[in-house]
Amino acid sequence: MPENLNKQRILDYIRHGYAGDVERAVSYYDDEIDFIAYAPIEIFPGLGQKLGKAAMAQSLIAFRARYDPIAYTLTSVVAEGDRVAVSLDITLPARDTGRVIKTSFANFYTLRKGRIHIYRQFLDSFDAVEQRLRTNLSAQLRQKPRV
Repeated sequence: MPENLNKQRILDYIRHGYAGDVERAVSYYDDEIDFIAYAPIEIFPGLGQKLGKAAMAQSLIAFRARYDPIAYTLTSVVAEGDRVAVSLDITLPARDTGRVIKTSFANFYTLRKGRIHIYRQFLDSFDAVEQRLRTNLSAQLRQKPRV
């Protein structure tokens, strides 16, 4: 039963977080939450490492200020005990440029006493940066250097 309860908690957290209900999303965090999103913070300043509930609240607010409205589709959810893994496809419209980033996230959660204590987020940050900057970095990297 706790497995299903933790799975539901994460699904509820995702729903509130991506809907922009920061206060409700933050209520799912442990006071000592340890979050890392593996992405360049120069391009995605709300990501990187965040420690504690207050830092996560600021991160969510900054992320929502930059991308809105956010749409997502869950592609898989696996729960075992106090751990839940989620993969999702996400659409992030940038408010400042109107550019839309479409990428996939893999989120790994560890809950403690029903709250998110450890949260790891992975994405294809290279592709997301290319979309954000509207440039083909791969093609540029393949070019032969000029001598």
